[in-house]
Amino acid sequence: MRYLLLSLLMGCMFSASAVDLRLHGLVTDHSARTPLTEVLVRVYRNGVKERAFTTGPGGQYTVELERGGNYIIRFSLPGHVTKCYAVDTHGAAWEGDKREVSVDVEMTLFENVPEMDLSFFDMPMGLARFSPTTGFLTWDKEYEGRIKPEVDRLMAEVKQRRSLLWPADSDHSPVSAW
Repeated sequence: MRYLLLSLLMGCMFSASAVDLRLHGLVTDHSARTPLTEVLVRVYRNGVKERAFTTGPGGQYTVELERGGNYIIRFSLPGHVTKCYAVDTHGAAWEGDKREVSVDVEMTLFENVPEMDLSFFDMPMGLARFSPTTGFLTWDKEYEGRIKPEVDRLMAEVKQRRSLLWPADSDHSPVSAW
């Protein structure tokens, strides 16, 4: 009985822990900049899917991340290229600190192009580090600099192929530069 009571108390302690980082924003169409509805948002913590949900009519999403995890937030919509970003929330925190940090992160998706390998976008398009002690979220600019040339090359190819597949007088407009 004593072990059962102790287990219940421990469970309550873990479930009552504060959320440390709240990411929210819009998922939009890359070329039109309009909100995308019904985008599947999957949250992975340390390689395991933790939850999944879809964006609503305004294309909005909110993800709450706790300390001590490596997260991948993945966005997918049928007919569009799936993209993601990563957030590391490891680090020391002040004892008893229950602060919550809220950060706006927009994600843009663009339509697939037939017969074009866009699997490069399976990699995180951004790497962030959250420091629980300071409450700052910083993006890895060096990583962004390393992937930018390939992103730029692919987006130029997407634009070129789309203009050949869907001339300007069709319902599809070419994708703008990244």
